[in-house]
Amino acid sequence: MNISKYSSDSPLKCWNYIPKTYDVNVTEIQKKYKELQKLLHPDKFSNKSEKEKQFSEILSSLVNKAYSTLLHPLKRGLYMLELNGITISEGTDNVNAEFLMEIMEKNEEIEDAANNEEKIKKLIQENETILNNLIMNVAVAFEQEDIKKAESLLIQMKYYNSINNRLKKLKYDLGIIE
Repeated sequence: MNISKYSSDSPLKCWNYIPKTYDVNVTEIQKKYKELQKLLHPDKFSNKSEKEKQFSEILSSLVNKAYSTLLHPLKRGLYMLELNGITISEGTDNVNAEFLMEIMEKNEEIEDAANNEEKIKKLIQENETILNNLIMNVAVAFEQEDIKKAESLLIQMKYYNSINNRLKKLKYDLGIIE
């Protein structure tokens, strides 16, 4: 098994044939993921040489990482920024003060709603709407090759994704079932 023909260092440059688009077909990704895992999963190589087992583990791991990245809108967008040479740092240096105030207010709303099931459900719904709008706008920005706009939207998405995770944890901790 020659791993080089599956890597980005390959002279074949097979990755150049994969369309670089933010919009994805989840069903198609799931189908391709299952097909690749059927071929590459380490269990299929249990009776093979040690080298083949290692290649299988490496490739299977890469497929898992790619699958996770493609399915998650924020990870997918951040990866596409990386393809354009942009990495978003953990700091808040690229965020305007007005947006930070908005995020602070959202966090205060969550604090105030900490034990109120209805308020938490409402905040989750509002946040999901914001995230869905951001996802659509990021898709448009990438489609128009407006990388700066995509970067700005993805920074916002990171904040709202954190709020989403916080709300989900709060929902779980309070035993809210829908």
